[in-house]
Amino acid sequence: MLYFCRKNRRGAVDLHGRPSQGGLARVADSHVPRSLDMQSEFRPALAYMCRRILHPLVRILVRFGVSAGEFKSIVDSVYAHAGKEYLEHQGGRVSYSRLAVITGINRSVLPAIMAAPREGDFQPRSSTQLHRAARVLAGWHDDRDFQTAAGRPAVLPVNGTRRSFEQLTRRYSGGVYYWTILAELERVGAVKRLGDNRVRTNRRSLSAGGASAESLMTAGEVTGDLMNTLDHNLCSRTHEQLPVKSLVLPVDPRSLPLFRAQVERRADVLLEQVESFLQSHRPEHSTTSPLGDQHQSLTLGTAVFAVLRGEDRNGKERPSAEGTTATGRRKR
Repeated sequence: MLYFCRKNRRGAVDLHGRPSQGGLARVADSHVPRSLDMQSEFRPALAYMCRRILHPLVRILVRFGVSAGEFKSIVDSVYAHAGKEYLEHQGGRVSYSRLAVITGINRSVLPAIMAAPREGDFQPRSSTQLHRAARVLAGWHDDRDFQTAAGRPAVLPVNGTRRSFEQLTRRYSGGVYYWTILAELERVGAVKRLGDNRVRTNRRSLSAGGASAESLMTAGEVTGDLMNTLDHNLCSRTHEQLPVKSLVLPVDPRSLPLFRAQVERRADVLLEQVESFLQSHRPEHSTTSPLGDQHQSLTLGTAVFAVLRGEDRNGKERPSAEGTTATGRRKR
């Protein structure tokens, strides 16, 4: 699945350079009905959307021992803060009574919820840096210039003018300094230093698999970006929407390894092209702009991830369409 994400913080501007009122406020002046609660035809679709989103999330929470009560406390906090943002963007007065009305949370518990400290925003590692490090690893495993006679990744000197990690990085990192790439690969355990000037690779991928605190927070970051993009599209006219493309087809399970490799290679090419475009459109650091520094808070990007629908944890086949788009319509 491919989608383009858009982050727009408070004080940002929209895609046309106008001051943004935020996703919730956009409902007021778009083709979407102002009050979805009064539109009964939306209720089944909203319930379906919630179940599809929550089921994999809750499956993760259960695996890590997060109870329904703990999850509810998180949901209440998110509801309260999102409700506060909604009232602020609408230009109305924020009060506990109004929050209770729009969120359904008991007014008596709202002061405690709003006073509780919120977790600090997770700051993900540089996606560019991680992407370049992954390319270096792939080159180490695929490029014969950096392999042994048996076709395995060779132990390389860290620096040197011939076959070395420095030259490997120069070929595949797109200009990132080789010590920076080496430090990142060491941090994630993908390589190991042998003495002062030699290094070997431990695996082909940055991640060893499984879960870690950072991988869970990164999953939240990526999923949040996707949901923000979908929210933007639901509240925007067609010409203002961001691309969200999806294709799902039943296949022979034996094709999974090849599918994984093909998508990974094509994703690398696409992300390089998108990065080149974004780098050429970096914001100008000018204080004379009529909008001040607001234009600098608009962040654009894209993400590519594969879709896997197989048997669920109970051995039952998950529903899948014979080729559907992101809107659920069958592709012809």
